[in-house]
Amino acid sequence: MTVSAEKFGQIAKLVGDPSTPAARPSTRAERLQLYGLYKRATVESDHRPPRPGMFNIDGRMKWDAWAAEDGKSKEEAMQAYVDLAKELVGKPVEDVLAE
Repeated sequence: MTVSAEKFGQIAKLVGDPSTPAARPSTRAERLQLYGLYKRATVESDHRPPRPGMFNIDGRMKWDAWAAEDGKSKEEAMQAYVDLAKELVGKPVEDVLAE
């Protein structure tokens, strides 16, 4: 089952809201994966800016997370994002999907 763009947007808001309770704590790698999937699902072009310089560690990690999702379609990235969000956030994401 593919997720609609509307439900994806609602789930992305839940994930980005610090007041949303988490089912379990997320690791940095999982947060980076969410970032990469979100960028893959929302940025229309395959053109990415150049990789940040070596002193911009956070920027490089985000860029690498985004690049790791190359090859996925927009729909695949949205579904993978929702699946990971469901694992990390739990019930609030399931409630959105059940609507």
